[in-house]
Amino acid sequence: YQRRVREAVVSTQSTGIIEKWWSKVKEKGPGFGYFPEPSKSWLIVKEDKEERAKELFPDVNITTVGHRYLGSFIGSDDGMKEWVKNEVKTWVEEIEQLSDIACNEPQLAYSAYTIGLSKKWNYLLRTTPGIATELEPIEKAIREKFLPAITGQPFIPDTLRSIMALPTRMGGLGVENPCHMANLEYQNSLKATEELQKAIQKQDVEYIPNPETEKATALSIKTGKANYHKKCREKIVQSIKPREARNLDLLSEKGASTWLTCLPLKSLKLTLNRQEFFDSISARYDLPLVGQPRATQCVCGEENSIDHSMSCKRGGFVAVRHDCVRDFLTAELDKVCYDTKAEPHLLEVRGAKLPPGTITEDGARLDIRTRGFWGPMDCTYFDVRVFNPRAQSNETQDIPQTYAKHEEGKKKNYLHRILEVEKASFTPLVMSTTGGLGQEFSRTLKQLADKKSRKTGYTYQECIRYLRVRLSFSMVRSITCSIRGYRGRNKNDGSSSDLYHTY
Repeated sequence: YQRRVREAVVSTQSTGIIEKWWSKVKEKGPGFGYFPEPSKSWLIVKEDKEERAKELFPDVNITTVGHRYLGSFIGSDDGMKEWVKNEVKTWVEEIEQLSDIACNEPQLAYSAYTIGLSKKWNYLLRTTPGIATELEPIEKAIREKFLPAITGQPFIPDTLRSIMALPTRMGGLGVENPCHMANLEYQNSLKATEELQKAIQKQDVEYIPNPETEKATALSIKTGKANYHKKCREKIVQSIKPREARNLDLLSEKGASTWLTCLPLKSLKLTLNRQEFFDSISARYDLPLVGQPRATQCVCGEENSIDHSMSCKRGGFVAVRHDCVRDFLTAELDKVCYDTKAEPHLLEVRGAKLPPGTITEDGARLDIRTRGFWGPMDCTYFDVRVFNPRAQSNETQDIPQTYAKHEEGKKKNYLHRILEVEKASFTPLVMSTTGGLGQEFSRTLKQLADKKSRKTGYTYQECIRYLRVRLSFSMVRSITCSIRGYRGRNKNDGSSSDLYHTY
């Protein structure tokens, strides 16, 4: 077994011992394929040892301040702060460049930040203690330049900044405040490397990690970070209005933020233009719309708000929203089942005794019919409903209760007719405009992902992720279409302005 040494030498021994060690490295190293280069090596010493070190190591770089090492810094506190300051300056410049890109491509800039740029200082947070103050310029650039650039908003209030710092699964954007995360990340790093630190201190020749210990440590770190974000969220909820708190709950539903966390791949049609991304963020956090102007009054006479645009039936966008979900599910079911058909006609009732409330009219249709979904040769009917959870009829109810109400409404209309007349099963698929799913829809999506996984060879996780992403994007596009789509001219107004043509 061959042990190799690094040119960036870290040692707390006296200069005399280090000199003997360095001589052996130069002598024995080439025999093991290691050729030390003094010009690339650094020796960190105290000020009173500097002259002696220069005598013993004339060909090695000597410093009393410190030097960069493995992405962090080893040396004096002043040297560390100066090095961090230079790194922060570079990252601030990169944030500013990304903010310029966000003016035209906010979705691309957001993905580049969350997946790439932010990881640069995340590593520094994990390896360097006590640098929260030095990171303030980064947070300033994020709040004053980057977030306004990707949202189109001129100013980011304190509460909104706190919400955007939450993970997307909790209703945020995942744009964390590095000053707040510095100490937590460093403590997590210490916990993750605790066993390795002990092995180094003992100078163990062999270090064999314990998988069970590593798994328990990783779980502990994950749980601790989740609890931290949970406390931050609870603090935010206490400081905002009940309606805003309910909106945060809606954004925290499974699948509601999937469109934010996926890569903007053009080949999969997962890209949004500037106006669509701005409108989606505005709808997500109930912010003023930016970009192209709109009329203050809808053509139906109501106030021209985002909430109204989700419910107004003028222009047919409520039906378009429903049809997008139906058509996507029909296409996916057709790949894994058979005899799949959109909007099939139901059999005539012909005097069958059905409970009150059941739709018995001839010519009735449901959204999808397929075979082999819940069981071999079993026929299943699906009916889709997409509702606006922020509408007046829904906003006073608990979120789970709202989904249950719409599912029960569908079952009341069709369940007994499907069971008694069609001799089939019926599943209502209820989805909210914020991207959340009802219990029946969630169960259906999991079954569809399982079937897709078995047939395509992709993992279940990949399939369920794909389905959630496509559903999420269908909903986002339908929302932007509802906000900006053409609804006709206001008949009570003689103006021919396009503001009345565009909602």
